[in-house]
Amino acid sequence: MTVLEVLIVDDELPARDELKFLLSRQTGIIVVGEADSGPAALVLASEHQPDVVFLDVEMRGMSGVETALTLRAVAPDALIVFATAYDDYAVKAFEIGAVDYLLKPFEEERVATTVERLQKYRSDEWAAAAQRVDQALAAIRASIQKLAVERNGKIVMVDYRDILYAYMQAGEVMVVTSEGKAVYPGTLSDLQQRLQATSLVRVHKSYIVNLDKVVEVIPWFKGTYWLRVGGPDGAEIPVSKGQIKEIKEILGLK
Repeated sequence: MTVLEVLIVDDELPARDELKFLLSRQTGIIVVGEADSGPAALVLASEHQPDVVFLDVEMRGMSGVETALTLRAVAPDALIVFATAYDDYAVKAFEIGAVDYLLKPFEEERVATTVERLQKYRSDEWAAAAQRVDQALAAIRASIQKLAVERNGKIVMVDYRDILYAYMQAGEVMVVTSEGKAVYPGTLSDLQQRLQATSLVRVHKSYIVNLDKVVEVIPWFKGTYWLRVGGPDGAEIPVSKGQIKEIKEILGLK
């Protein structure tokens, strides 16, 4: 039997306790952590890389949907089971990336059915389910204009419009705002995909820049350019040769 490591996320302690108890009655389940908020869930998911996350939809602050969006970058192999007290959310669960859902109050038989279904997944079926999660979440990603990043040991939500630029440093993606630097829990390509149809554009293999924050375009050697970005550090960002034409068109340069 497949052993699954799971993370329980719910902002109400009684709900977490109830689900933890019901899961403890199932064989092949190890609860590796509990979180009472979206930010706390992202920290635990990054640390433990669970197989499954049981995620409450209607949490205060960072909602279950917002959490799911970033959780996929933090724990790319984790599948999501949404928990909700409302029938209409159950229908929408599959539209927003859940492989299953549980209605509150939880029923032992329903929990057992979900666990059994997950344990029967073959590796190829698991990968396909993870891909479906990403495809479903991509459909709603554009409606959420905030990015979850780690700063000083905390997960904070940053508005897209407040981002100055992002870059790779020692294998990490650093996101820069007027408040300073923070770490994005994913790759620069992940971030580029998430920021599609915004003013944040990949201008170089190592940089994404908010073109709304560019205050000066600096011509450079052999027709290349640098972009000076407004903000405390007045950073100058290189534009790769392959991106020059697109950036000039966006900025209206001849």
